[in-house]
Amino acid sequence: MNTIHEIVEHDLRPLTRNHPLVPALERRLAVALGGSTRFGRLGLRWPAAAAGRAQDTVSFRTNDVGGYGPVPLTPILDVTVVIARFARIPEFARTDELKQARLIPCADRAREELLTRPIPMDRWITFETTLADHTYRLCEGRWHELRHRRDRAA
Repeated sequence: MNTIHEIVEHDLRPLTRNHPLVPALERRLAVALGGSTRFGRLGLRWPAAAAGRAQDTVSFRTNDVGGYGPVPLTPILDVTVVIARFARIPEFARTDELKQARLIPCADRAREELLTRPIPMDRWITFETTLADHTYRLCEGRWHELRHRRDRAA
């Protein structure tokens, strides 16, 4: 008996920074940074610039995020820690603060042995939302439209 299996893969189409939907996507991201899941859930992932140092990371150094000091992240990358900080920042300022914030993996608890250059925090955040029947994902600091591609195998 022959069966047909559909495999759905995603093609990511990057949006330009001045794409007309970026402001609406950023507003949804700002809501999620405050802790709401109304438009989608936030996640944390190792960006390409730091992924190779994940095993060596003991702590993180951050700049003063939102005027409340460093973000106390551990190598577990608990997104609730990031949400707790950004929830204290006014919604209109959250995405700008996310782009200004820097995160640096460190090889020691004292946060003195830096493993990478400072990496913008928006490169560590993932967020997916649907707007006008299209799905968009923030990954590595850039917005992408997810396009579904179906492959059929007999």
